[in-house]
Amino acid sequence: MQNRRELAILFMTLFLLMLGVGIIIPNIAYHAQEHRASAFQISLLFTLYSLMQFLFAPFWGHLSDRVGRKPVLLLGLFGNAVGLALFGVSSGLPELYAARGLSGLMSSAALPTAMAYVADVTDEKSRGRGMGLLGAAMGLGFIFGPAIGGALSGFGHSVPFLAASGLSLATCLLAALLLSESLGARALPFYLVAFFVTFAMAALESIFPLFIQDRFGFGARDMGAMFLFMGTGVVLVQGFLLGRWIGALGEENVMLCGLLVNALGFLLVIAATGRVSLTAALLVSGMGNQVMRPTNASLLTKRTRRGKGAAIGIMDSFDSAGRILGPIVAGSLYGPDPRYPYLASAAILATVGTALWLRRGRRPGGARKTAPEISSSSEEP
Repeated sequence: MQNRRELAILFMTLFLLMLGVGIIIPNIAYHAQEHRASAFQISLLFTLYSLMQFLFAPFWGHLSDRVGRKPVLLLGLFGNAVGLALFGVSSGLPELYAARGLSGLMSSAALPTAMAYVADVTDEKSRGRGMGLLGAAMGLGFIFGPAIGGALSGFGHSVPFLAASGLSLATCLLAALLLSESLGARALPFYLVAFFVTFAMAALESIFPLFIQDRFGFGARDMGAMFLFMGTGVVLVQGFLLGRWIGALGEENVMLCGLLVNALGFLLVIAATGRVSLTAALLVSGMGNQVMRPTNASLLTKRTRRGKGAAIGIMDSFDSAGRILGPIVAGSLYGPDPRYPYLASAAILATVGTALWLRRGRRPGGARKTAPEISSSSEEP
C-alpha cells in the first residue's frame, strides 16, 4: 500500500481520538446527574453533540480542501481537547451544554479530514483498504475506551473528561510532529500563527479586568489608561518602525521576534508590582502582538500567488477561532490560579516561535531564504 507511514500515523491518530470518545461515554450521564440534570436533559447532551457534527462536518471537509488536511485536523483535535476539559470542570448545566457543543463542533473536523487524507495518499486499488484501516482504528479505540473510562470514574466523574482532553492534546501533538500535509505545501504555518497569536491575546484581554482587580484593586478607569498607553505604542511601532524592521531583518525574523516579545510581555504581566510596571508589560506584549498580524498577512500573500483574498479570509477565520476559544480557556484556567492564563499564553507563543524557527532551519538555505523566495514556493491550487 502506498504511503504506509502516513497511514500508520493516521491510524494511531484516529485510534487515540476514539479512545478518548470511548473514555467519556460511561461518564457523561453520571457527570450531568451531579449537576441535577434530568434524563431528558442528559439525552440532549448526546443530541447536541451529534447535531453539531451533522451541521459542521461538511464545512470542515470543504475547508480542508482549501487550506489543507493537516491544519483542519489539528484545529479539530485541539478544539476537542478544550471542549472535553471544559466539560470536566463545568459547574452548571448551561456550561455542560456549551462544552458538549464545542466538542461536537471541533471533533467533526477529524473524521472527514482523515477520510480525505486517505483518499489523497492512496490510489484507487488500495483506497478501500486504507478506509478499512481507519474504521478498524476507530473501532479499537471505542472498544478499549469505555473500560478505561469506567476505571477512571473511581476517581470522580470529571476525571475521565480531563484524561480524554489530555489524550486529545497528545494526539494533536502526534499529528503535528509526524503527519505531513497530503495536499502538498500549504500556508499552514501562517494560519496557525494567526490562530495562536489571537488565542493568546484574547485570553489576556478577557480576564485582564479580573486580574488587575483581584491583584491590585484597579478598575475600569485604570485599565483604560493602561490600554491608552499600549495603543499609542502600537500605533507608533506600526506606523514608523515596522517597515524599517522588516527591511533590516526580513518578515520572518520580525514575526519570530514578535512572538517572543509577546510571550515576554505575558510573563511581565505576572511579574508586575504596580501601575507603571503593569503598563510597561502591556506595552511590550501589545507591540509584540501587533507586529505579527501585518507581517503574517504579508508573508501569506507572498506565498499564495492566486486567491489572495481567499487566503486572507481563511486567515481571518483562524483569527476568529482564536478569539472564540481563547477567552474560554483563560476563564477555566483563571479559577485555579490567576497566573495560569498568562503562563499558558506565553508557553503557546514560545512553542509556536520555536516550531517556526525549526521549520525555517529545515528549508534549503535556512534563515538566508528571503521573502521573494518564499513566494515562489508551492502555491495554492
